[in-house]
Amino acid sequence: MKIFAKVSRGPQKGDIVTPHLREDGTYLVSPTRFERDYIRVTTLEDFAYEIRKGLKGRMSSCAVKGPRLFSKSSTHIEK
Repeated sequence: MKIFAKVSRGPQKGDIVTPHLREDGTYLVSPTRFERDYIRVTTLEDFAYEIRKGLKGRMSSCAVKGPRLFSKSSTHIEK
């Protein structure tokens, strides 16, 4: 499965990001940007499922400073 998004504004505009894997081995999805609303998922399939349901996903790359939230409309999911 391939999941990615393209940064649409700021200094990293045009850079490609992928789901941000945390140190504990989980990915984060959330309805808001607030930490209290974070939902941890353990697989990319679960990450994709939650994005398709309308949650936002934390994504990053080595070129993009810090993980950012991306919505369903900005995220591309390929099998």
